[in-house]
Amino acid sequence: MNPAWPAIFPLALLPLIFHWMPLWRRNDIWFGVTVAPGYTDGPEARAVLHRFRIAVWLLALAAVILAALAASTYLPWALPVAMTLEIGGALAAFAYARRQTLPRAVRPGPRSASLTAAPEGLPGGIAAALVPYVILGAAALYLAINWDLIPRRIPVHWDFIGAPDRWAERSWQSVFAPLLLGAIHTGLMLLIALGILRASPRGRVAANAAATAQFRRAILQFLVAAVWGMSLLLAAFALIPRSQNSLGGLPQILILGLLALAVAFIWRIIRINRTVASGGDGTPDECWKLGFFYFNPADPAIFVEKRLGIGYTCNFGNRTAWLALVLILLVGLVPVLLRYL
Repeated sequence: MNPAWPAIFPLALLPLIFHWMPLWRRNDIWFGVTVAPGYTDGPEARAVLHRFRIAVWLLALAAVILAALAASTYLPWALPVAMTLEIGGALAAFAYARRQTLPRAVRPGPRSASLTAAPEGLPGGIAAALVPYVILGAAALYLAINWDLIPRRIPVHWDFIGAPDRWAERSWQSVFAPLLLGAIHTGLMLLIALGILRASPRGRVAANAAATAQFRRAILQFLVAAVWGMSLLLAAFALIPRSQNSLGGLPQILILGLLALAVAFIWRIIRINRTVASGGDGTPDECWKLGFFYFNPADPAIFVEKRLGIGYTCNFGNRTAWLALVLILLVGLVPVLLRYL
């Protein structure tokens, strides 16, 4: 099968995400701009949203046509161009909508500069951080004990429906790679959670402090739950060779479970963001470049709440944030490095 055909599905799914993304926001934030209460329900704001959505769907139509062209004529350049067109075009449309909204910007409420408030901790404490490593370690111990029972050739990659499509000779790299990746990614996600706990703004806008705390707590709970689910999933894939290359539908069940978990948390966070007392976290509008890059060297925060989408993003004006980005990049190179060890 031409690999371009399966790519049409995510290309068709992305506009649904972009269509609703401007509404995944705090109250009184519209396309990354702090606006007066009630403005977002007015005709001017709705007209900006309408134009943005028209642009998103036209770009999606063009991207799907390009992807279909790549699938039918085997043009290698069409698929990356289609993906770039859809994602880049949607971000450009967002930036244009933000530019249209900027004349209606207002100053946020009174601010303080503190990054700390009441003491907070990782949901579940140290046990929550250790459980993923216990799962991965137990799978690694089981494989080590049963090494001679692992087939000489094992699957190392799976397609969209969970069927193996790439095989390799049995070696420590091929057998333990999913568990090693799980351990590294678990550590990285827990470091991000620690960064959100210790280096994200809180209490800057007193009227929004309670909603900000609820938002942060929900994000941290999602990170912990996602790490647990990811560890279970990678352990399941690592055990497939020992179980005659099949664990029934367990990997698919875990994937569906992770998707359901994400949907549940996204819905919860949207509800928190739409409460009356939920506004911005006090970051200045002028420091948001194009509406989704935060650059403020005067702000000691490393992570701040996103104004496009849900969650946190880095303060690109903080040098420590760049160290975190380099670490993420290095983690992304681990699968490549494992092939050469």
